[in-house]
Amino acid sequence: CNLKAETGPCRALDPRYHYNSQKKTCQKFNYGGCAGNKNNFKTEEECINFC
Repeated sequence: CNLKAETGPCRALDPRYHYNSQKKTCQKFNYGGCAGNKNNFKTEEECINFC
């Protein structure tokens, strides 16, 4: 949950959520569809529950 949002090298525009540890909130971002990191959740609820 402390990692920055990582869109990854692919070009999909899959809406996901990441935890912003500075703002202490889950925020939406566009995931490219591959690579990235573990701070990547399909729903805001999943992000909140995990982080």
